[in-house]
Amino acid sequence: MSADMSGWLAQALATDSPVLPTRFAMQVWLHLGWSVVLAWLGANLSGRWLAGRARGVQGQWLIAVGLAVWAWVPGPGGAAYWLGLAFQAPSVVGVVVCALLLGVRLRGAHGLPVPVALPAATRLTDGRVLLLAVTGVLAGWALLLDSFAVLPLSLYAWGFSPAALGVVVLIALLPWVAGLHLSQAGSSWLVAVVPLSALVFVVWRLPTGNVWDAVLDPWAWFVLQGWLVKQSLQRYKNNS
Repeated sequence: MSADMSGWLAQALATDSPVLPTRFAMQVWLHLGWSVVLAWLGANLSGRWLAGRARGVQGQWLIAVGLAVWAWVPGPGGAAYWLGLAFQAPSVVGVVVCALLLGVRLRGAHGLPVPVALPAATRLTDGRVLLLAVTGVLAGWALLLDSFAVLPLSLYAWGFSPAALGVVVLIALLPWVAGLHLSQAGSSWLVAVVPLSALVFVVWRLPTGNVWDAVLDPWAWFVLQGWLVKQSLQRYKNNS
């Protein structure tokens, strides 16, 4: 029994036989991921610039669609080519969040009811969102230290093992199990992003076959840190 348990544990922690995505899936995700991110970025920035102007909604749509199409242009003429060289492919979490935010912005621009709240409106008292944000920031710092070989184990390489996926899913579901308070029901969709991204990773192993690349990327890590700092300052100001 002990030998069987040791063999199962060794297999769960093994990183020498990772399940990688197909080359075709990686190429499609590279263009699809950056098209969604660029579309949201374009709609967000143009929405601020075109707010209150005539045909502002149409302008947001045109800019978002134009940037999304640009990401699908093959070769050096496309945005995904250069973004892929500089940053590789975005994480599944980042793409899912950008897609949801894009839908929220465009629905709001058309005057339609918005079923979810934007992260900017989420308060620091939202325990589930706070726990996931802090966990993401700590994981990012740990992966940064791992890149400098400071840690006693290779944390990034461990992301190829089956056990790493289980740990990520467990952490993602922990806020639901703990029943942490969520002051705004509209922001509960943020808590579902990581489990949904883990499901996408299980099916297609995107973007690299490493679970850390599926749930976290440098841009998402920077955004999480900025959001925590902003919310902390806002809470300090309110208390003062």
